[in-house]
Amino acid sequence: MTFRKLLPVAACIVSVLSFAQMRTGVYFSSDKKYKEIMEEVGNPLSGNPVMIVQSFVPNHGSYIWFLNESKAKNPTYLGENPKDLHSGIFLEDHGGLLPKITFKDFAAGLAQPRYMINFCEIGDADKDGFPEFYLTYFEESDGLDAKPLKVIVYTSLGEKTFSKSKITGWIPFQEEDQYQEVKDENFRLLPKEIRLKAEKLLKDAKKEINQSF
Repeated sequence: MTFRKLLPVAACIVSVLSFAQMRTGVYFSSDKKYKEIMEEVGNPLSGNPVMIVQSFVPNHGSYIWFLNESKAKNPTYLGENPKDLHSGIFLEDHGGLLPKITFKDFAAGLAQPRYMINFCEIGDADKDGFPEFYLTYFEESDGLDAKPLKVIVYTSLGEKTFSKSKITGWIPFQEEDQYQEVKDENFRLLPKEIRLKAEKLLKDAKKEINQSF
């Protein structure tokens, strides 16, 4: 009898847990949802979205992350179609968007930033119920100088505003140079789980770059 009485309670708990989970969708220009988001809230940044990520976070709301590219505004000499990068995280609010944090990087001269789109993602590594946004990009340039591969972590650690943390891997292109990693002060203050997640993204992205050269 006790077992039978517990069944509805257990079912209720499972239902609540399922409802409370963070839900995230990743969309590209060929996806129907991509077009729906563009129609509903528009494009708040310069350029066009390469990828749109939408994440519902229980007790916090629905976030939309735009990763855009636009035609380079500065004179550039690397590649035939240089791009500037524009990214931003927004909170949906009554049919509109509230900006939380934005990012820009520009092509110039012989330098060209590009998203490592397979390594841009949302996670909750420290299991605190609020996501981290991991933006990974590579600064291509001419010559044999070491080139920066960056993972930027955006999150809100018990605060109302977003914080930015960064780890940079300097990838050597000369035999006498060595690979180096630089972590900013904010990155060192992140919970261990988040740091490990960012470090793994950097490692995996670095492996893909090395395989392409």
